[in-house]
Amino acid sequence: MELHTLNVKMRHPNGKGPARRIRRAGDVPAVLYGGDKDTVALVLNRKEFEKVLHGKGGEHAVVQLVVEDNQEWSSPALVKDVQHHPVRGEIIHADFLRIRLDERITTFVPIVLRGQAKGVVEGGVLDHQLRELEVECLALEVPDEIVVDVTELSMGDSLHVSDIQPPPNVTIVTEPERTVVAVHTPRIVKEAAAAAETAGEPALVGEEAEQGGETEGEEKE
Repeated sequence: MELHTLNVKMRHPNGKGPARRIRRAGDVPAVLYGGDKDTVALVLNRKEFEKVLHGKGGEHAVVQLVVEDNQEWSSPALVKDVQHHPVRGEIIHADFLRIRLDERITTFVPIVLRGQAKGVVEGGVLDHQLRELEVECLALEVPDEIVVDVTELSMGDSLHVSDIQPPPNVTIVTEPERTVVAVHTPRIVKEAAAAAETAGEPALVGEEAEQGGETEGEEKE
């Protein structure tokens, strides 16, 4: 993962009033903590911080914080939490965790699905259940993403965390039994099969089943 440089300043004084003034000025109040050192209140330039968040690391980016007015507090850090306004969506606060580049850290990496599942071609519905993996590795070895190939998934198949092979030097922390992605049979086919079984008649599948109603995915749209 790329180490982004983010210039920040010390924040004086603290409190809700000063924080509101900082936001009105187009900046973001933040805190830096951890590493057996005191918590430090900071001010970030919103536009510069948004550029970092729009990069590959997203809201779990690794940064080099440069405290312009007090260099002794400068440190590598992990973006630990980003708070957004519930209505406008703008960033209103950020938390940073001090890290060392020579020590392993725990963070989250997005899961990206690649390929078209066989089960979807057969008429199934792809259900992407887990969007991020928790991993442990050195800060500069955090992968930008974990790619999962779903091509071989047939109808009724699922892929779990235990099926994922992490990159070298990366350990997956997320529970191995959790489902990442599954291919479900459309509900209308299940209902037709159940009804046919009850009546002792053959179930309608494929195009005949689709003509009898909407699939689960179509209902959601």
